[in-house]
Amino acid sequence: MGSDAKLVGLIKLAEAALEGDDYDEAIIQLNAAAYLAPRSARVTALRAEALAQKCDISSAVINLRRAVQLAADDAGISRGQRREMQSRLAALLDVRAAQLMDAGSHDAALGHLVEAIDLDDRPSYLLHRALAHAGCDDFHKALHDLQTCTAMSGANADAHYLRAKLLLLQKDLHGARVAVDAALAAQTDHPSSLELRVAMEECAQLYQDEATKLALLGNSSDAALNLKHAIELRPRDQALRLRLGNVLRQNGQLYEAIEELEAALEAAGGEFPQCTKTLALAYSDVGAMLMAEGNLEAAMPWLDRAEGAAADEPQAAVYVNRADCYRQLLKPTEALADYEVAARLSSHDKEAQWLIQARMAVMHNDSGTRLFNHTQPRKAALAFSRAIECNPRVSMFYVNRAEATLQLNRYELARDDVLAALKLDPDNSRARQILSRLCPT
Repeated sequence: MGSDAKLVGLIKLAEAALEGDDYDEAIIQLNAAAYLAPRSARVTALRAEALAQKCDISSAVINLRRAVQLAADDAGISRGQRREMQSRLAALLDVRAAQLMDAGSHDAALGHLVEAIDLDDRPSYLLHRALAHAGCDDFHKALHDLQTCTAMSGANADAHYLRAKLLLLQKDLHGARVAVDAALAAQTDHPSSLELRVAMEECAQLYQDEATKLALLGNSSDAALNLKHAIELRPRDQALRLRLGNVLRQNGQLYEAIEELEAALEAAGGEFPQCTKTLALAYSDVGAMLMAEGNLEAAMPWLDRAEGAAADEPQAAVYVNRADCYRQLLKPTEALADYEVAARLSSHDKEAQWLIQARMAVMHNDSGTRLFNHTQPRKAALAFSRAIECNPRVSMFYVNRAEATLQLNRYELARDDVLAALKLDPDNSRARQILSRLCPT
C-alpha cells in the first residue's frame, strides 16, 4: 500500500473513531497520519478536535493554531475551510481563557482572548476579555471592550450588566443606570440586572432623604449634590429634577437651575405646572440679577420669558421684576401696567401688595413732577392723587399736590393737603412755607 493510500486509511479510521466518541483511538490514528504527513492542515486540525473532545484544551489550541498556519500554504484547503478553522481556534482560545481565569491567571487569559478576537471578533469574546481586564484591575480597558461589545448587534444582557458594575466602581452613576436599563431591555428578566436596578432605586432614595436633611440644615450645596446623584440613579423622576432646580435657584445657581428645570419640563412633555412656575421665577431671577448689574437690555428678554412661562399661573414677583426694569428703562406706562397686575396678584398678601403699591406711588409722583414742571398743573394734580391713593403715608405727595392745586387756585384743597402733610411730618419745611402763604399771621 502506498503512503498516500495509507494516509487516507488512517484519516478514515480517525474520523470513524471521532464519530464513535473514541477519542484516544482517534488520536492514535492521527499521530500515525501526522508522521506520514507532518504538514497536513487537515490531519493537524482533526487531532486538535480529538484533543478538545478529551478536554485537553491547551493541547488542542497548540494543534489547531498549527493547522491554521499550515492551511495558509495548503492548496487542498479551501478559503471556507480555513475560515472554519480560524473560527474554531477562536472558540478554543476562548475556552482556554475561561479556564485560566477560573485559575486566577487573568494575564495569561488576556493573551488567548486577544488572539481569539483577532480571528473572530464576536461580542462574547470581547465580553470575556473585558472580564480578564477587570481581573487585572484595568477597568479602563475593560470598559473600552464592553463599549465595543454593547455597540454590536450580538451583545447580550451580561455585557450591559458588567458594564454597569464597572461604571459603578468608577462612580459613574448615570452611565451605570443607562447600562443596567440596556441590560433589561435586552433581557427583561435578567436576574442580576433586576437586582442591581432595585439597589440603585434604594440608593437614590437614600440620596434624596439626605438632600432633604441637608436642605433643612441650610446646606444647599451638598443638598444639590445629593439630588444630582439621586437623579443619576433615577433619571426618569422629574420631581427630583424640580427639587434640584429649586435648590440651585435658592443657592443662586440660576443658569444651572434653569437647565435642570427645562430638562424636567421637556421630559414631562411640557405639562408640569409646578416646574413651569419655578422656571418662570428662575427666569425672573436672572432678569433681576442682570438689572442689578446695570445690564437692562439683557435683562428684559429674560423677564419677558418669565412672563410667558407664567402665563397659565401668573406670579406677582415676575411682574414686579419686569416693572422695575421698565421703570429703569424710562418706560413708565409699561412699568405701571406690570405693577398693577402684580398688585392684583398679591391681594392675598397685604405686605407684598403694600410694597408694590409703594413703587407705584413713586412712579405716579415722578409723573406728576414732570407734568408740573411742564406747566400742566391739572394733570400733575391727578398724578399726585394716584400716588396718594397708592401710598397715603408719604408727606411729600400731599405737598406736591398742594402746589399743583395752588396753581389751579384751589386754596382749600391745597390747605387740606398741607395739613395732611404736616400731620404725617410736622417738620416738613415745604408744607410750613405753603401754609404760611395760605394763612399769613
